[in-house]
Parts: sequence; C-alpha cells; structure tokens
Amino acid sequence: MKIHDILTKDYQLLTNQHTSDLSFKGCYQTDLLSAAIKSADVGNMLITIISSLNTVALAMMIDLPGIIITEDRKVFKDMIDRANQENIALISTHLKSHEVIIDLYQRGLL
Repeated sequence: MKIHDILTKDYQLLTNQHTSDLSFKGCYQTDLLSAAIKSADVGNMLITIISSLNTVALAMMIDLPGIIITEDRKVFKDMIDRANQENIALISTHLKSHEVIIDLYQRGLL
C-alpha cells in the first residue's frame, strides 16, 4: 500500500507531497514508544497521540515510513521539518487511534 491511499478528508499530510508515495505494510498503534521499538515491524505506519521529535527518531530507528498523529494533537514545525529531512510521512487526524484502525481496516488498508 502507498501512504496516499490513507489520505481522505479526515487525514492531512503534513510533510512534503512526495512522502505520500512511500509504501507501508500494516500499522502498529501505541502511545508507548518503547513498545514500538520492541514490537513494530519494519514498514509499519505508527499510529499514536505522541507528537514529538522522539516519535520521528523512533520511526528513523526502526524504519517506519510514516506516522499518523491522532486526536488533533498539535504537531510543531520542528517535527515536520525533521520528518521531511528523513523522508518520513507525517499525517494528522482528528480521529482517535482506535477509529483510525477501524477506518483503515474497513477500507481494506489493513
């Protein structure tokens, strides 16, 4: 799947448009970054409420192509800039994490 397949009116791509062409394989949802280090698979999209540079660093460390920040959490410019620098897609949504999972599953993306 491509990240642009996720994008609808409920999801806003915050990084450069070319990041929407990245591929992903499944998703991992957690609000504990240490859990993602242990359990997320390479190529997963990370679904989380944690909007920080540490989240981007985690994506870099375990080779995740993108991050979906839920619940309209504020995403600061430094996080967007770092994600762009590392070619990681950053998506924002008003949906809760479990609603994102349900939505992606119902659309056949999981």
